[in-house]
Amino acid sequence: MYHFRFDNLFVINIFVVGQMILLSLFYASIVKLESQKRIVKRSLYGALFILSIQFFIDYRQFLKFNLFAITIASLLIVAVALLHFYNMLTEHKSYYYITIAVIFFMLGSTILYLVGNLTLSLSDDLKYLSWKLNAFLFLVYQLFILYEWKVSFSQKTFIQVE
Repeated sequence: MYHFRFDNLFVINIFVVGQMILLSLFYASIVKLESQKRIVKRSLYGALFILSIQFFIDYRQFLKFNLFAITIASLLIVAVALLHFYNMLTEHKSYYYITIAVIFFMLGSTILYLVGNLTLSLSDDLKYLSWKLNAFLFLVYQLFILYEWKVSFSQKTFIQVE
Protein backbone atom coordinates (compact mmCIF):
# COMPACT_ATOMS: atom_id res chain seq x y z
CA MET A 1 0.00 0.00 0.00
CA TYR A 2 2.93 2.30 0.70
CA HIS A 3 4.20 2.00 -2.85
CA PHE A 4 0.79 2.97 -4.21
CA ARG A 5 0.71 5.98 -1.83
CA PHE A 6 -2.39 4.52 -0.22
CA ASP A 7 -3.09 5.19 3.45
CA ASN A 8 -3.36 1.91 5.32
CA LEU A 9 -4.52 3.07 8.76
CA PHE A 10 -7.98 1.61 8.14
CA VAL A 11 -6.38 -1.84 8.38
CA ILE A 12 -5.79 -1.39 12.11
CA ASN A 13 -9.49 -0.71 12.60
CA ILE A 14 -10.39 -3.89 10.74
CA PHE A 15 -7.84 -5.82 12.81
CA VAL A 16 -9.03 -4.39 16.15
CA VAL A 17 -12.71 -5.01 15.44
CA GLY A 18 -11.98 -8.48 14.06
CA GLN A 19 -9.85 -9.31 17.09
CA MET A 20 -12.64 -8.13 19.39
CA ILE A 21 -15.19 -10.30 17.59
CA LEU A 22 -13.03 -13.43 17.50
CA LEU A 23 -11.78 -13.22 21.09
CA SER A 24 -15.27 -12.41 22.41
CA LEU A 25 -16.71 -15.41 20.58
CA PHE A 26 -13.82 -17.56 21.85
CA TYR A 27 -14.53 -16.60 25.46
CA ALA A 28 -18.29 -16.94 24.93
CA SER A 29 -17.67 -20.52 23.81
CA ILE A 30 -15.58 -21.47 26.85
CA VAL A 31 -17.56 -19.90 29.70
CA LYS A 32 -19.85 -22.42 31.31
CA LEU A 33 -22.81 -20.38 32.57
CA GLU A 34 -25.46 -19.46 30.03
CA SER A 35 -25.94 -16.07 31.68
CA GLN A 36 -22.25 -15.28 31.20
CA LYS A 37 -22.45 -16.33 27.55
CA ARG A 38 -25.32 -13.88 27.08
CA ILE A 39 -23.36 -11.11 28.85
CA VAL A 40 -20.35 -11.66 26.58
CA LYS A 41 -22.45 -11.73 23.40
CA ARG A 42 -24.54 -8.69 24.39
CA SER A 43 -21.39 -6.78 25.28
CA LEU A 44 -19.96 -7.64 21.87
CA TYR A 45 -23.15 -6.53 20.12
CA GLY A 46 -23.17 -3.32 22.17
CA ALA A 47 -19.56 -2.51 21.30
CA LEU A 48 -20.20 -3.23 17.62
CA PHE A 49 -23.27 -1.00 17.73
CA ILE A 50 -21.33 1.86 19.34
CA LEU A 51 -18.51 1.56 16.83
CA SER A 52 -20.98 1.34 13.94
CA ILE A 53 -22.64 4.55 15.10
CA GLN A 54 -19.26 6.27 15.35
CA PHE A 55 -18.26 5.13 11.87
CA PHE A 56 -21.69 6.09 10.48
CA ILE A 57 -21.57 9.59 11.97
CA ASP A 58 -18.02 10.22 10.78
CA TYR A 59 -16.76 7.65 8.27
CA ARG A 60 -13.32 9.29 8.37
CA GLN A 61 -12.83 7.75 11.83
CA PHE A 62 -12.60 4.39 10.07
CA LEU A 63 -9.85 5.67 7.78
CA LYS A 64 -7.52 6.92 10.50
CA PHE A 65 -5.92 5.71 13.74
CA ASN A 66 -9.01 5.50 15.94
CA LEU A 67 -8.12 5.46 19.63
CA PHE A 68 -11.78 5.21 20.64
CA ALA A 69 -12.25 1.97 18.68
CA ILE A 70 -8.99 0.54 20.01
CA THR A 71 -9.93 1.41 23.60
CA ILE A 72 -13.49 0.04 23.38
CA ALA A 73 -12.38 -3.19 21.72
CA SER A 74 -9.41 -3.79 24.01
CA LEU A 75 -11.28 -3.06 27.22
CA LEU A 76 -14.12 -5.36 26.16
CA ILE A 77 -11.64 -8.16 25.53
CA VAL A 78 -9.96 -7.53 28.90
CA ALA A 79 -13.33 -7.57 30.69
CA VAL A 80 -14.34 -10.85 29.04
CA ALA A 81 -10.93 -12.39 29.78
CA LEU A 82 -11.22 -11.28 33.41
CA LEU A 83 -14.65 -12.95 33.57
CA HIS A 84 -13.09 -16.21 32.40
CA PHE A 85 -10.17 -15.70 34.79
CA TYR A 86 -12.67 -15.26 37.64
CA ASN A 87 -14.37 -18.51 36.65
CA MET A 88 -11.03 -20.32 36.77
CA LEU A 89 -10.70 -19.55 40.49
CA THR A 90 -13.10 -22.37 41.32
CA GLU A 91 -12.89 -24.64 38.29
CA HIS A 92 -10.35 -26.31 36.06
CA LYS A 93 -7.85 -23.87 34.60
CA SER A 94 -8.58 -24.07 30.89
CA TYR A 95 -6.76 -21.61 28.63
CA TYR A 96 -5.05 -20.15 31.68
CA TYR A 97 -1.91 -18.85 29.95
CA ILE A 98 -3.82 -17.48 26.98
CA THR A 99 -6.07 -15.54 29.34
CA ILE A 100 -3.11 -14.13 31.25
CA ALA A 101 -1.49 -13.16 27.95
CA VAL A 102 -4.65 -11.49 26.65
CA ILE A 103 -5.12 -9.45 29.82
CA PHE A 104 -1.45 -8.47 30.03
CA PHE A 105 -1.07 -7.55 26.36
CA MET A 106 -4.40 -5.80 25.87
CA LEU A 107 -4.03 -3.62 28.96
CA GLY A 108 -0.42 -2.76 28.22
CA SER A 109 -1.04 -2.11 24.56
CA THR A 110 -4.08 0.06 25.24
CA ILE A 111 -2.18 2.18 27.73
CA LEU A 112 0.68 2.60 25.26
CA TYR A 113 -1.74 3.64 22.51
CA LEU A 114 -3.46 6.13 24.80
CA VAL A 115 -0.21 7.80 25.85
CA GLY A 116 1.16 7.60 22.32
CA ASN A 117 -0.13 11.05 21.46
CA LEU A 118 1.79 12.47 24.40
CA THR A 119 5.07 11.20 22.98
CA LEU A 120 4.72 13.11 19.70
CA SER A 121 6.54 16.14 21.08
CA LEU A 122 9.37 14.06 22.57
CA SER A 123 12.62 12.98 20.95
CA ASP A 124 12.61 10.17 18.41
CA ASP A 125 14.27 7.78 20.86
CA LEU A 126 11.52 8.26 23.43
CA LYS A 127 8.84 8.21 20.76
CA TYR A 128 9.90 4.84 19.45
CA LEU A 129 10.40 3.41 22.94
CA SER A 130 6.63 3.01 23.34
CA TRP A 131 6.41 1.16 20.01
CA LYS A 132 9.32 -1.08 20.98
CA LEU A 133 7.64 -1.79 24.30
CA ASN A 134 4.42 -2.67 22.47
CA ALA A 135 6.36 -5.02 20.17
CA PHE A 136 7.90 -6.65 23.26
CA LEU A 137 4.44 -7.07 24.83
CA PHE A 138 3.24 -8.67 21.60
CA LEU A 139 6.19 -11.07 21.64
CA VAL A 140 5.42 -12.06 25.24
CA TYR A 141 1.76 -12.46 24.24
CA GLN A 142 2.72 -14.86 21.44
CA LEU A 143 5.10 -16.80 23.70
CA PHE A 144 2.34 -17.31 26.28
CA ILE A 145 0.03 -18.59 23.56
CA LEU A 146 2.76 -20.94 22.33
CA TYR A 147 3.32 -22.20 25.88
CA GLU A 148 -0.42 -22.80 26.32
CA TRP A 149 -0.49 -24.76 23.10
CA LYS A 150 2.50 -26.81 24.21
CA VAL A 151 1.00 -27.55 27.62
CA SER A 152 -2.58 -28.18 26.49
CA PHE A 153 -2.48 -29.53 22.97
CA SER A 154 0.92 -30.92 22.16
CA GLN A 155 0.53 -34.68 22.31
CA LYS A 156 3.66 -36.65 22.95
CA THR A 157 3.59 -40.04 21.36
CA PHE A 158 6.13 -42.61 22.30
CA ILE A 159 7.01 -45.45 20.03
CA GLN A 160 8.09 -48.53 21.85
CA VAL A 161 10.66 -50.58 20.07
CA GLU A 162 10.65 -54.25 20.93
